[in-house]
Amino acid sequence: MPDKILTIAGSDSLSGGGIQADLATFSEYGYFGLAVTTAIVTVTTKDFQVFPIAPHIIAEQLNSVLALDDIRAIKIGFLPTVASIEIVAEHLQHIKNIPIIVDPVMAFKETQIVDTHFLAKALTEKILPFATILTPNLKEAEILSGHDISDVNDMRNTAKEIFQLGPTYVVIKGGSQILGNQAVDVLYDGHQFSLFKQDKIVRSQPYHSGAGCSLSASLAANLGQNNVTVNLALSDAKDFVWQGIKHGVKLNDQFDFGNVWQGARRSL
Repeated sequence: MPDKILTIAGSDSLSGGGIQADLATFSEYGYFGLAVTTAIVTVTTKDFQVFPIAPHIIAEQLNSVLALDDIRAIKIGFLPTVASIEIVAEHLQHIKNIPIIVDPVMAFKETQIVDTHFLAKALTEKILPFATILTPNLKEAEILSGHDISDVNDMRNTAKEIFQLGPTYVVIKGGSQILGNQAVDVLYDGHQFSLFKQDKIVRSQPYHSGAGCSLSASLAANLGQNNVTVNLALSDAKDFVWQGIKHGVKLNDQFDFGNVWQGARRSL
C-alpha cells in the first residue's frame, strides 16, 4: 500500500504548477497524493486570474484529509489570502512529527507579484514557524527579507536572515536568475551553507512553469521517507526538476513558456 502525502496549494488549470504538479510529483515517488485546494488559477495568453477558495471550504477540506493519521509529509504552496493563511495555521498546530515543506508562493513566472504586503506578514507570523524547509525563489526571498538579491553572496545573507523567522531550513532558489552558466540554490541549516548547482538549460521557449512547485513537492516526497537527509533530498529534487525542465511540455505557439514534465526522469 502506498504512503500518503498531502499538498495544500492552488489549482492550475494548465497543470504547470499547483496541486496538479504536486500530485504528479508525488506519484513519481510512489505516493498516494491528497490535496487541499486554496485557489483556482487560470492562465491564458492574454490574462492571469486568481480565484481564492472561501476559507470555510479550505477548512472543511483540511478537516477531511487531516482525519487520516498516516500522512508522511505535507507540502504547502499558494495561500492566496490572509484568511486562508490563518485557517491553515490553525490546523498545523495539531500536526506533530511530519515534515512540512513551505513554498511561499507570492511571485508567479507567468505574471507579476501578487499583492504581498499582508500575505508576507501573515506567512511570516503564522506559517514559517511550522516549516521544516522554506523554499522561496529570489523575488519571494526579497519580499520576506526586504533586501535585494543579485548574487550568491546575497542569497547566503538573505537565507541567514530568513532563517530567523522560524523555519528549520531555508532553501533560496536562484534558478536562472543569477548570472553564470549554472542554476544555483542555497541551503542554510542555521550553521552552514550548502550550494546546489545544475547547468542552466538554455532554449528560446523555457519549459519551467511548475519548477518551484515540483521542487518543493519532491522535497516533501523525499523527506517523507525514513533516513533521508535534507541535503540528499535537495540534491535529488534538483535533478528531478532539471530533467523535468529539459524534457518539458510545450503548450502551444501562443504561450511563451512551457511546463515542467514530472515524468521525465522515469522516461529516460
